[in-house]
Amino acid sequence: MKAIIVSTDDAASTNIRDRLLETEKWEKSGEFMGLPAYRWKNYTMVQHSGPHIYAEGIDRKVENFLGETPEVLIFASKHKSESGRKALTAHPVGNYGKAEFGGEERRLSSTSPRLMAEALRKIKRLNTLDEFSVSYEVTHHGPYLDIPAFFIEIGSKEEEWRNRRAGEIIAEVLLELEGFREKEGAVAIGIGGGHYAPRFTDLALERKVSFGHMAPGYAVRNLDEEMLGQMVSKSGAKYVYFHKVGLKRSEISKFTEILENIGVERIRSKDFDKIYIKRDN
Repeated sequence: MKAIIVSTDDAASTNIRDRLLETEKWEKSGEFMGLPAYRWKNYTMVQHSGPHIYAEGIDRKVENFLGETPEVLIFASKHKSESGRKALTAHPVGNYGKAEFGGEERRLSSTSPRLMAEALRKIKRLNTLDEFSVSYEVTHHGPYLDIPAFFIEIGSKEEEWRNRRAGEIIAEVLLELEGFREKEGAVAIGIGGGHYAPRFTDLALERKVSFGHMAPGYAVRNLDEEMLGQMVSKSGAKYVYFHKVGLKRSEISKFTEILENIGVERIRSKDFDKIYIKRDN
């Protein structure tokens, strides 16, 4: 069972919800936190009020509501940025440093790298809004969750949050993910680069590699043995890829040594041509 989480206080979230309810025969399935819940095939869609990023403990509430542990929580959400960038994004959940936007300090939530990568690929394939970019975002906010989760978002202002076509694209992506099962390909963590993870995005779109937690250049000061271990364990990763932008050679060497000691292999761009098959679509 996969769970879609909707916030009634989030214009993008309710936009996605409304597009989902228009396109499939969802059945009401009781109430969750006093709001209607819906069921369709292997999905349950639940709603709550308030910002997603402060929804601490919602994973266990969903678990209790369902009477089983969902395989993943997908937060349908708005993305907000000062730049006003029009974007469709997906990202893991957690904080490398202080918990300034929900969650817990220096704690990462479990994520679902292959499902998140598949969502990214489907967004890219279905996107008909030329002005909207498609990308990962790095790990950067709460809530803290024990059940695997990721955010799928529309950004970055009110006009985009309410854009009907943007809502339709994300809704269609979610519907196509309903029956997704784990596929082959490497799972990696990513270190370096910027907030919108351009190199990790390109690799996930072009190669059979899926990224779990990603730490940008501005967060590397928080990466020590304990935090790197969280990135790996909460992603189920066997590899690390460094985007050298924002990284010093000494940092790459230090992180590589720590990760190799816990069985994580560094992969470079040249390695993909040898061991990964380029996607056909």
